[in-house]
Amino acid sequence: MQRMPDEVSGRARQLLEGAWQPPVAHDAATVVLVRDAPDGLEVLLTERPATMAFAPGMHVFPGGRVDPGTDDRVPVLGAVLGGDWAANPRTARTIWAAAVRETFEEVGLLLARDCGGRFPHPDDHWQRDRDLVATQPEALATVLTRRGLAVRADDLVPIAHWVTPEVEARRFDTRFLAARAPGGQAVRPDAREIADAGWVTPTTALAQHRRGQRPMLPPTVAVLAVLVGSSRVDDVLARARLAPPVPTLPRPARSGPGITWNLVHAYSGVILAPAREPAGSEVAGRA
Repeated sequence: MQRMPDEVSGRARQLLEGAWQPPVAHDAATVVLVRDAPDGLEVLLTERPATMAFAPGMHVFPGGRVDPGTDDRVPVLGAVLGGDWAANPRTARTIWAAAVRETFEEVGLLLARDCGGRFPHPDDHWQRDRDLVATQPEALATVLTRRGLAVRADDLVPIAHWVTPEVEARRFDTRFLAARAPGGQAVRPDAREIADAGWVTPTTALAQHRRGQRPMLPPTVAVLAVLVGSSRVDDVLARARLAPPVPTLPRPARSGPGITWNLVHAYSGVILAPAREPAGSEVAGRA
């Protein structure tokens, strides 16, 4: 069973004693790609290479860190809604742009539409554009403009919001956005960042995780558990639109001579629910 490495869990006591200064949590975006399939709803999960600095060996949704100097150039149309963090429209738009950029880089799906509302189909220049964005992230805006495309905010619906525990050496303030997989585009993992990728039902993915076959971090598990309650993509998006996500942070607390964990509102510190010690580490991966 996954558990937090001793070095990381030991920082919980340091944090409570004031001996650990939590690093800043950088904005990040991850995309929960879903599609309708004969066996029901499927979600795209990727496997991180064991050599990666972030989440090595973990099964995750496509995504990555927001780059304000790059992502604020990408055209995003429509109102960006979804929780208290969306009060800053510029920040929200960089998150949406980063989600599209990372999805295109990592798995080759481009979540942008033309003026007629159509998703693009891969052409002879598809891989060239993808390689360009991978090496020059600021080029996504140019690629979209040349193709006559723009990101539509309502294509990416906030479904969860998790902040890395304060005991980690690297931290992210991550917005999870649910999106319908665009038809006519095939998943092609970038071997530089993805060891493998594939579609799976949420129920199967969770069963594999319980058997130790698919290591995942708690936020991924939590999002998959939410998806189990939906049978179609339309259901996922409709339910997400009705319930803006709460920014959630696992935080240690004193319990006599020991330590317990709570889920708290990441911005206010209000306790939301008791929690177990986070399983695994974003830096150390499996324990």
